[in-house]
Amino acid sequence: MRSLVFEGNTWQEYENIRQKDNKLHKALCRQLKEMLRANPAQGIGKPEALKHNLTGLWSRRLSQKDRLIYKFDDKYIYIFAIGGHYR
Repeated sequence: MRSLVFEGNTWQEYENIRQKDNKLHKALCRQLKEMLRANPAQGIGKPEALKHNLTGLWSRRLSQKDRLIYKFDDKYIYIFAIGGHYR
């Protein structure tokens, strides 16, 4: 089973979402749990491998405008960004 690693200020972003947007927080938690249990490259949120200068990173939809940006290996899932797609 993999572990989560929150890079940079993503833990603070997680906490802000938890306090301000219950619906988005539930969607985020559901996706994180699924990624920990199964293949992070498959499942809900339309996982998509990013291209060009973001090669190696993946994106999942949390809502129409919010995304989860991450990468993974055999032991960890690294969370790089949570939130607005257009920031």
